[in-house]
Amino acid sequence: MIIEALKDSKPTAFGYLLLGGAFGILFQSLNVHWFYGILMSAMVYAGFSQFIAIPILAAHGSLFSIAIATFLVNLRHIFYGIAFLDKFKVNKILKGYLIFGLTDECFSIISSKNKINNRKYEATIVILCHIYWIIGTFIGIFLHKEISGFDINFLFFSLVALFAILTVDSFKANKDIYSLSTGILTYIFFKFIGVQEILFFSMLTSFFIIYFWIFLSDNTEEKDVI
Repeated sequence: MIIEALKDSKPTAFGYLLLGGAFGILFQSLNVHWFYGILMSAMVYAGFSQFIAIPILAAHGSLFSIAIATFLVNLRHIFYGIAFLDKFKVNKILKGYLIFGLTDECFSIISSKNKINNRKYEATIVILCHIYWIIGTFIGIFLHKEISGFDINFLFFSLVALFAILTVDSFKANKDIYSLSTGILTYIFFKFIGVQEILFFSMLTSFFIIYFWIFLSDNTEEKDVI
């Protein structure tokens, strides 16, 4: 089970080590104790929201500002939770951690592997991804002095590459061209009209379109049976 989870999460490991490293490097530019960077990745574990928090902290912004920014960025997790209502029926402590640790990449891996009700596999994926992020942050913090003079903006592209890899893997597993096309087209539409929260609105729209399509398909099948 662990070997299989390690294999399936390998693309995420590379992406999280790079992104976690980039976060660690940027966090150290705040000139605070390195331990807080590790603590933030362990206890907050919010990916892009952690990057957003850095300039706010640098400008001595309020925790309320960070909380609002994090909430807006992570609104999409509502849809992940809806999709996994049946999967996370475990004891309260483990359920709380799985909810906390569910990221875009975890969702993509678990939902694409068709492992129905495999609680150990799902929990292992979530734990491994969390560990990758913490290790990446740790590496970045201690590499800060050595590479602080270089431009590290290229590291942020690894997130885009990671999403692309996970999308391809998911499509290979499910061959769901309708869902993939819906997601791409809604994203392009909201990008074209200039919406700021593109990811949230494209996911919301895709969710309702796909749900409506499934609803129509089910009704059509029932009529055929009758």
